[in-house]
Formats: sequence, C-alpha cells, structure tokens
Amino acid sequence: MHAIGADLIHTEGAFIKNAAVVIDGDRIVSVASRDEVPPQAELEDWGSVAVVPGSVNAHGHAFQNLFKGFADDRVFASWRDDVLYPFSERLDGNAIYTGALFAFAEALLAGVTTTVDFFYLHDASNDNAKEVIRAAADIGVRLVLARAFYDPLARTSAPARYREPPEDAARRCKELSDEHSGDAMVAVQPAPHSLHAATPDTVGIALDLAAGLGAPCHLHLAEASYERDQVVQRYGATPVRLLAKEGLLSERLVTVHTVWVDEEEIELLADAGAGVVHCPGANAFLGDGIALIPEMLRRGLCVALGPDGGCANNRQSVFEEMRIASLVAKARLTDGSALDAPTAFALGTANGGRLLGLPVGTIAPGQHADLVALDLEDLSLHPLDTIDRQIVHSMQATAIKKVMVGGQGVVQDGRLTRFDLGEVRRRVAEVTKGWARP
Repeated sequence: MHAIGADLIHTEGAFIKNAAVVIDGDRIVSVASRDEVPPQAELEDWGSVAVVPGSVNAHGHAFQNLFKGFADDRVFASWRDDVLYPFSERLDGNAIYTGALFAFAEALLAGVTTTVDFFYLHDASNDNAKEVIRAAADIGVRLVLARAFYDPLARTSAPARYREPPEDAARRCKELSDEHSGDAMVAVQPAPHSLHAATPDTVGIALDLAAGLGAPCHLHLAEASYERDQVVQRYGATPVRLLAKEGLLSERLVTVHTVWVDEEEIELLADAGAGVVHCPGANAFLGDGIALIPEMLRRGLCVALGPDGGCANNRQSVFEEMRIASLVAKARLTDGSALDAPTAFALGTANGGRLLGLPVGTIAPGQHADLVALDLEDLSLHPLDTIDRQIVHSMQATAIKKVMVGGQGVVQDGRLTRFDLGEVRRRVAEVTKGWARP
C-alpha cells in the first residue's frame, strides 16, 4: 500500500487541498487528508501539482496514426478511398504494432490512461489484434479492444481483410475476450462497424455477444450525411429509427459520432439507455458536422469523448477534445453557456468510464489508480483559483508532469517510462519509408 500526496486532488467533482490518494495494488483505497493516511502506506509527495483522473478515450483507431499528413484536407470520399483503404492494405503485423505504439505513446503523453481501439484489420484471425494488445502492454496504457464486425458482403469498397462472416467475428471476439478474462489492463468488446458495413442481423449478433460478455457494444452511427442518406435508401428509415424498428436499441449500445440525428432520435436513444461517443475534433477535421451534445445531455444520455483515428484528427488528446466539444457547442447554439468546463471535463473522464463499464475516470475508492499530475507552475493553469476552467479551456500539454496507470508510473516529465520515444520514432519512419501523399 502506498499514497500519493499533492497540493490539489480532484475528487467528487471538486479539488481538495493538501490531500493524498491511498492506493493498494492497482486500485484506489481512499482519498484522505495527509494526516489520515494509514501508517502502513508509504507516502510519496508529488508536491506542487493538481492530481486529476486519467482521461478516457472512448473511440479511436490506433493504426491510422501512421497515416497522419497523408489524408489531410480532403473530402471524405478521398480520405477513405485514396488513403484509408489503400494505405491500410500496406500494414502487416509489425506495422500494426508500430501504429499502436505511436498512438498510445501520444495518448499517454497527453494524459489519456484508458483508450479504445476500434479495430478491424483482421485477416480472418486475432493475430493482428494481439499486436495492438502487445503494444498497449509495452507502453502501459489501459486498453479496450473493440473488435469490429465487418460483413463480407457489405456494399463498400473496403479491403477484404476487414471482412468476416458475423459468426466468425463473434467467435473470435469471444475467444479474445476469454484470453483476457481477469486482465485489468485489457477489455475486449464487440463492435459492429456501422450500418453501411454491417447488417441489422450482424448488429444483433454483436449485441447478443455483448450481453453474454457483460460488455458494451460499439457502433459507428450517423457519422456523416451520406451515411444517413445511404441507410434511408437501403432500409427506408434513418439510422436510429432503423435500430429501433429492428429492436436493436439497447443500454449496451455505444453509438459513435451520432451527428446526423434529430430530436426524436435522441429521445429513442435516451429511452433505450444507449450511450454516445462524441468525436468533435474528428467530426470537424472530416467535415462531418456538429453533434447535438447539449440536447443529448439534457435528455440524460451518457456522452463520452474520443479523438478517433490518427488521420481523422491528427491528435490523441482527450483534454483537447474537452475544449473542442465546449467550443463547437457554444458556436452552434450561439450561447457561451451551452457546454461548460465541468461538464466537458466529465465527458472526458467519468462519463468515459461509465460508458465503457470500467472503474476509471474518477478518483474514488474502488477505482483503478489512473492519475494525471498537472504542474501548478505551468502558466496555462493560472490563475489557480479557477483551475477547473483552465484545465478545459487553456491548459497546454506542458502542464502534464506525471501519468500513472494502475498504480504504475508511465510518464515522468514528458517522457515515457516504459518505452523509448526514439524507438517509436525509428519504427514509424521505417514503416512509412517511401510512402507518398496521393
């Protein structure tokens, strides 16, 4: 048992002064004043820092980090057809491992301690997914491997390596989940790709598996206007209404993006207890639009944040997504109070843990000891009397001094403790050597 002391610690939605987080193994035992730390707990003083919960990336595609710069400033069809599809064909197991190292390293340095990788480069096996899991273990990030279901006969030009019969996808997802049963650092959850790449029947198979695993089920939904229109043309209903008609709206369903929905569809999602992952940076980068997040929150939906894939955003910071989420909501509604800093902070921390069904995102007894220490001398946090606003609206990455995952230090003074950044750079250069921007 040990304890982390700091000038400020965020717990129960506010900061307390001169306190300590008591940790046993990988879990938080208590948050107490320093004089209440149990005598058997060795106290480590982190000094002039504010300790906040590690942020939670609720949606990403790690391999896409390798494509940054190659896919920028394009209409979506070109982003997908000229970069994502052909470039993903170039990636073998080593490249997939390297892309994951790259994304996870950036994420940890930005204060992300739990990350979802929505993964679909399957090659009819779990071997590539295991490379992602290996990278997460080597870097030290907590991973949710959202194993995608991508129908073999989906009417897209996606590479064949994405596709599997849904029964095979379910079997392999279950096998991978069983392999990591009891592993606090890895959770495997089913993820039918989308309604343009998975039929309603496949979504149903994935939801049944999620129920059996006691896990959420991830689904890209209504990300772009073309997708909504395509679903209407194929099925005669908008995406959310189609799910409702097919009996597929569920408290286990985590819908990703969910931009092109109306008020009635928000009601349907809320009534079902479904959750939403908001990706404001990626939605802006790709020109998808702005999700109706204040309206969703007013209806009681659980909304979390995700940067999305590397080449759909080019950054892996959930703290930045908090700021973008707040700004785009204010701009869309022409209302400076539309999404305040405490709400945005919760979207990137506590709500992420709730949506993923994991004990992460808050500093409280029973939660994983996933902590981020912010340097109180960093100018971007001043004035300190309003630090809760600074963390969302003005904080720079220079403020992130330490990162702990499961009670283990993984970032110290801007450096990874478990993997050499030079080695990450070398691997990325080796994998991408000779690539040219189309």
